[in-house]
Amino acid sequence: MEDEILQVQNLTVNYRLEDSIVKGIENVSFGIKRSSITAIIGESGSGKTTLLSAILGFLPQNARTSGKIIFNNEKIMENGKYSKKFRTNRWRLISYIPQNAMSVLSPLRKIRSHFIDTAAAYNIPKEVALNSAKEILPQIGLDEKILNYYPFELSGGMKQRVVIALAIFLRPLLTVADEPTSALDVITQKKILDLLKKINNELNITFLVSTHDISVASYVADEIIVLYNGHIVERGSKEVIINHPLHPYTLYLLSSVISLSSKNKLIKIREKFMVKHNINRNHGCPFYSRCPFATTICSEEFPPNMRINDHEVLCNKPFEVEKSVYT
Repeated sequence: MEDEILQVQNLTVNYRLEDSIVKGIENVSFGIKRSSITAIIGESGSGKTTLLSAILGFLPQNARTSGKIIFNNEKIMENGKYSKKFRTNRWRLISYIPQNAMSVLSPLRKIRSHFIDTAAAYNIPKEVALNSAKEILPQIGLDEKILNYYPFELSGGMKQRVVIALAIFLRPLLTVADEPTSALDVITQKKILDLLKKINNELNITFLVSTHDISVASYVADEIIVLYNGHIVERGSKEVIINHPLHPYTLYLLSSVISLSSKNKLIKIREKFMVKHNINRNHGCPFYSRCPFATTICSEEFPPNMRINDHEVLCNKPFEVEKSVYT
């Protein structure tokens, strides 16, 4: 679709070890609308990092990949092979905000050097890089004087803002943020999320944000993708996912954070998720072993991808969730 900046089509990534194959993600397909913020939510091991790495071209050599990635109406990856245009212009097309700011910022180099080095990779002169940095820093709440600081002289929130500035100062079309608030206190988390929304609104940069916290997703995102065990189990607008979840795993995530006064049924339903089923992982629903609504068909048949308008859910019995919450 022309209004989608990114399309992921039937993407599967596995990792080859010496004596085994480890699954990363399986048959993942979705699109991201231009100028939107999309959140990918899932617990550790759900496949978030693998998915982001595939989009960014960061997969390790032992990754075995099939499927396509189309960016800005051009194919940038097919079956693990990335186009030359993408490889040589990556940061100008898709930039990256890592989970840990210090994994990007060298403690031995001033902030100005980080901007200069990033620009130099694309043959941008030092003066142009610094002028661009001085223009972008005030927009994200930092004084240009921090260009002469070392990272250890900045607070955690300031360092994260610097990393965000490094990600956007070349004006990419899409920025991928991997758990951008996980190492920050609650107050600073909100400030960073507000900053992402501000950048999205004022600079028209599309964001793809991964998180394990559904409250973060509900605060910052326009669209939410729910990932479990390498599969997209639910996808839709924030309003649909938060207010009308159809997958049991989404319900489980919501029941972890919503207050008793607002959604007491969700809290009570959480107790049902203590159920455990045995399952052959080569068959059936990936969520079967934890699902309180599971029946025999769920253990035997992989669920269909049901679409209701712009709401997608991977489930054999999606309306059981709806009935349990709203009736």
